[in-house]
Amino acid sequence: MSRSSSLPVLAMLDKIKAAISRRSGLRSSETDACRLVNGAGDGLDGLIIDDFAGRWLISSKGEEALPKLTSEVGYRALYSKTLSKNEKLAPAHLGGELLTARFPVQEHGLSYWIDFQSGYSQGLFLDQRLNRQRLREFCPGKTVLNTFAYTCSFGVAAVFAGAKAVNLDLSRNYLEWGQENYRLNGLKPEGSDFIYGDVFDWLGRFAKRDRRFDLVILDPPTFSRSKTSGVFRADQDYGALLERALRVIEPGGILLCCLNAHHVSGTEFRYILKDSLPSSVDLRQMGMPEDFPGSDYLKSFWVHL
Repeated sequence: MSRSSSLPVLAMLDKIKAAISRRSGLRSSETDACRLVNGAGDGLDGLIIDDFAGRWLISSKGEEALPKLTSEVGYRALYSKTLSKNEKLAPAHLGGELLTARFPVQEHGLSYWIDFQSGYSQGLFLDQRLNRQRLREFCPGKTVLNTFAYTCSFGVAAVFAGAKAVNLDLSRNYLEWGQENYRLNGLKPEGSDFIYGDVFDWLGRFAKRDRRFDLVILDPPTFSRSKTSGVFRADQDYGALLERALRVIEPGGILLCCLNAHHVSGTEFRYILKDSLPSSVDLRQMGMPEDFPGSDYLKSFWVHL
């Protein structure tokens, strides 16, 4: 039983409203997607509320007796889902408008399509907001390789900032979603900029062709399986992934190395990276956004070669 499930419903409601109030400063004319409630960090262990342009999504372990939230707290649509390994479970409608199609959100002036019926994630990882912003600072005139691209949000940020980006992913559906994100921002998606395939395989192909990039993004899933490379476990295989990436990066280039794993500390991840990197590199850790208090599962290092 989680801690929040032992709270009286009224006490939970007070904590939810307090967390929402603390996030009020994050919303702006250029950003309307953020996390409103972040579990234990807001005194509500096991309960998450994400705000996508007024469409709120409550995620919980299914153990909590959730308080009834009326539209007076600020949502235009309210949905809930149970955190589960079954990625195909669609969120349930709780209140407000009924969502029958995808819709756009904004982050630092860029737009991304969101779909509440898409399964595990709704199309944009909110915890990567600061990294997408930092990427735009480095990008003008650069070439970027966005591996494990998902819906290509990093690609959108890079190209909008003046870079040439290649998005690589093992899902055709997500790459098509990425192309739609490009169009949403007035960017022209060139076919050669979206590559369907295994990341390890394509890093090898790029190396053989002597193709190099100024900046490489490594944000792999914690666990994945492909016919070409077999099983990938981020905590065990990150070093091998990094060594492949180093073969395709220009001298003096930059890597963004991310690891989403609760059981690996930032210090341990730094050691994993250092084992595969030249001794002269500059590692700069990026913290998580302020709307993720108490969370450190996402480890991000900007590696300047």
